[in-house]
Amino acid sequence: MRQSHFRTRYRNGAGMSRRRIFLALLGMAPLVSLPALAQTRPIPKIGVLWHAATPEDEAVYAEPLKKSFSDLGYVENRDLIFIETYASEQYEKFIVNAAQLVKSNVGVIIAVTGPAATAAQRATTTIPIVFLIVPDPVGRNFAKSLSRLGGNLTGLSTAAVDLSSKRLEQLKAAIPGLTRVGLFVNAKDPPMSHAVEERTRSAATALNVAVEVTRIEAPQELNSAFTRVRSSEIPAVVFMQDPLFFNERQQIAKLGLSHGVATMVANGLMVCEGCLISYGPNFPAQFRRVASFVDKILKGQSPSEIPMRSLHALNLS
Repeated sequence: MRQSHFRTRYRNGAGMSRRRIFLALLGMAPLVSLPALAQTRPIPKIGVLWHAATPEDEAVYAEPLKKSFSDLGYVENRDLIFIETYASEQYEKFIVNAAQLVKSNVGVIIAVTGPAATAAQRATTTIPIVFLIVPDPVGRNFAKSLSRLGGNLTGLSTAAVDLSSKRLEQLKAAIPGLTRVGLFVNAKDPPMSHAVEERTRSAATALNVAVEVTRIEAPQELNSAFTRVRSSEIPAVVFMQDPLFFNERQQIAKLGLSHGVATMVANGLMVCEGCLISYGPNFPAQFRRVASFVDKILKGQSPSEIPMRSLHALNLS
């Protein structure tokens, strides 16, 4: 009997011990599971459609873009991951890169320039798209109107077309005897090129200035274009606001100086490289505002609920 009683007590004691351990673990479960869930929650992926060829080419704008996120408390690779693509100013690459971002299951696409936004729009109707450096977003069918968005796009626009006449006015003020001017446009963006040409010619008529248009398809054409301008004794060239010309800012500055042709450009950073004068939007300011759009989307807002903004801050240098 004593032996049996001992075994019963032993079994009861072991059972109580196991129950205590089980209850203790059960009580700890909420403490363990919450951090575990937080660690396994996927980090949002932000796709970026850059227009230049390399990270170095885009560094001047990538820095303010990423700083806009850090200013809101986001830490890269902890709170979000950037998947960045580069198009080398080849519009067909935007299409490939946009499809790649969709395949990568990004949560938001940041489209830099109108052609990039067009490619993103064609690639997806569900993933939110935030565009910037886009003149006339309504004309590009990114929205029904500035107040009635619809769809999956929102972002920042520039007054590039409206500023075309102002560039000619500023150039005329800098060169009072100006009677002839060249206008360089990107042939790969016909809608914008035609709009810029129309506004420039309208201003030229009022200023009594003749305009000769040169359509550029590739950077390699700039040298011969400047040579033709110089041989025609045209003293100055106005450049359409376009990434093609911004990426070639060093070449444009050198060609302008070597041919003795004054250069009016749309980006103040091009003056730092040696162009004569600029009149255009404050582009870094646009990149500093991107995160505010993405932040709202990551917190659950639909792009159609986030009004597009037109940047009115201008640089004259």
